[in-house]
Amino acid sequence: MLRVERENVLYANLQGQGLAMITGYGHGGVLTLLDYARRTFIGGQRIHAIYGGLHLSPLEDWDTQRDQIVSALSDYGIAKIACNHCTGRTAFEKMLATGLPVLRGTARNGSQTDLFLGNGDVLQLGQAHAPKLSGI
Repeated sequence: MLRVERENVLYANLQGQGLAMITGYGHGGVLTLLDYARRTFIGGQRIHAIYGGLHLSPLEDWDTQRDQIVSALSDYGIAKIACNHCTGRTAFEKMLATGLPVLRGTARNGSQTDLFLGNGDVLQLGQAHAPKLSGI
């Protein structure tokens, strides 16, 4: 799709909420992946959540182009952003400073920081429906 080999991206339509994008390392570029979803999928005009590696500053380097990417993320109206380590600490901190809805992890089970969702952390997308019990 984006001329990046061996990378997977999963898009899911969450009923009544919009799309969720789940990516590995995001080498294709987070904005490119989001724009692809908008153009390609029904419901793509509303991106509810993104999860995965956004590959913005994996080596903690930063420049004005990365500032522009973080700023552009604000234009999507995303309700939940959950990152993996290759997003980069600097990128995570910049997203927080911009007011993006970035979720923290718990830093448990061997995870090195709470900046990213890690081992044993849970990201809930969509509505959890409990089964109705009757006749009890």
